[in-house]
Amino acid sequence: MHNRDHIPGFEKLNVLLVEDNAFAQRLARQVLLQLGVQNIHIVADGKAAIEALEESEIRFDLIISDWNMPNVTGLELLQHVRKTWENMPFLMLTGNQTVDFVQAARANRVDAYIIKPFSPLQLRQKICAIFNIKV
Repeated sequence: MHNRDHIPGFEKLNVLLVEDNAFAQRLARQVLLQLGVQNIHIVADGKAAIEALEESEIRFDLIISDWNMPNVTGLELLQHVRKTWENMPFLMLTGNQTVDFVQAARANRVDAYIIKPFSPLQLRQKICAIFNIKV
C-alpha cells in the first residue's frame, strides 16, 4: 500500500488502538497510516482505553480493540463504550471464533470483528466497510 491507498478524509480521523500484542499493534498501526490516518492513540489494555476516552480531550472516531486483554477485556471496553458513546465505530480483533464470542460481540453491537491472525488487506477492508467506503 502506498499514498494512493489513502482514503480522503482519513487524515482527520482520531483512532484509539487498544492492543497488548506488539506485532498486532504494529500491523494495525501500519495499515492505519497507509490509509492516511495520522492520529493514532495506542494503549495496551482496556483500562488505559477507558482512561483515554474519558480523560483525553480527543474525540475518537474509531476504536480498534483486542478482545483478550489484561485488566479490562475488549468486551468490557465495548460495553462501556456503548453506554457512553452509543454510535462509536468499534472494530474487535480476536483469536476467538467461538459462538459465545460472536453472540457477545453482536449483543453489544460491535461494528465488525477480525479473527487473528489477520492480513493488512482484511483490516483495511473492515475499516473501510465501517465507514461505508468501497475498496
